[in-house]
Amino acid sequence: MDQRVVALLALTSGTAVANLYYSQPLMKAICRTFQASEATTGLAVAAIQFGYAAGLVLLVPLGDVLEHRRLVVSLVAASTLGLVGVALSPSLPAFALAALLLGLTTVVAQIVVAVAANLAGKSERGRVVGTVMTGLLIGVLLSRTFAGALAELSGWRTVYWVAAALILILSTVLWRWLPRGNAINSIPYPDLLRSVANLLCEEPVLRRRALYGALQFGAFNTL
Repeated sequence: MDQRVVALLALTSGTAVANLYYSQPLMKAICRTFQASEATTGLAVAAIQFGYAAGLVLLVPLGDVLEHRRLVVSLVAASTLGLVGVALSPSLPAFALAALLLGLTTVVAQIVVAVAANLAGKSERGRVVGTVMTGLLIGVLLSRTFAGALAELSGWRTVYWVAAALILILSTVLWRWLPRGNAINSIPYPDLLRSVANLLCEEPVLRRRALYGALQFGAFNTL
């Protein structure tokens, strides 16, 4: 597998997942802008996580039926709209709505990991997926530092404008460099969603792993 593509997928995963966490160190600044309480602002900020959860259920399964380059580029480009919406939001409800859209499209970070696994040969799959996951984790860890430092310089809205510009550039590079794939199945969308539920019912290992992931993510966000 072309190492430039591996690096691009790692960058995409990290840049996309960072969208989930920019708002966390900006809470007090957002409170002041909209003159809202911390509790109300916290609920609006949490909208991005609700959107992400919805995207995991509704959008990630599309990776099994749609051509992966078109799906990845479409979601990355759509996240630009969410970032711009957050940057322009005139009120806290508008912020929450844009954050919901941003979270919904940020699931591209998870789709990219699966794309990397599909593109890699058997002998290199572990290394390739590990590299892409490293990009994802770096995005999680550095997003708060990036957001806090940039907000100190020129305000919290600038964080989202810069992120939108980066994502827009990234979508162009992805369209140019990401190999085109073939649609894997032609399952109707309702059947596709039911198949996910069936897997959850039939596979005890999947249920345990999902529970572990939920507990870890909950503990991480609480911290």
